[in-house]
Amino acid sequence: MRPATLGAWAPALALVAACGAPPATTRSGGALGDSGWTDAATPPHPSAAPVAPPEPWDLAGAMRALHPVTRRARSEHLSGELEGEVLAGPAAGTYPVLGPTSALAPGATVVERLFEPRGPEPAAYFVMVKRAPGYDPAGGDWEYLVLDASGRVEERGKLPLCARCHAEAPHDHLFGGSR
Repeated sequence: MRPATLGAWAPALALVAACGAPPATTRSGGALGDSGWTDAATPPHPSAAPVAPPEPWDLAGAMRALHPVTRRARSEHLSGELEGEVLAGPAAGTYPVLGPTSALAPGATVVERLFEPRGPEPAAYFVMVKRAPGYDPAGGDWEYLVLDASGRVEERGKLPLCARCHAEAPHDHLFGGSR
């Protein structure tokens, strides 16, 4: 049975958005590249410098630089009942066609725009942005973002659930075809 509205997907999207949240923690205004999660029981050190909130992610601005690289089809995310269309920016090169040793440059952006089946408007966005070397070496230096239908960032950073799945991808933590 398919849900009638995105409201039925809210718990699943909340789970994805919270995938980096260990129990008994609170969200802080972490710096870009920091997951932003802190142990609620540990007060900040008095000499610690204030941490700036992560830079906003401008969906509308980013979308102007992206182009579709796949047709809309059943998404592999969540339960597989949503449809997705993948878009990529110029720094993503030939994505989704990648060679076995391909690695995208910092600044590469890949977005899956998710839709209710046959729905006209996006229901959510899953984003990967390649960061500078050292951001997350074990995760291929990718930052993950989960955005709601309006483009508001629900969660971002080194999201463990996203990173775990993308660690299985054959090309620089990305799924796609081979040359």
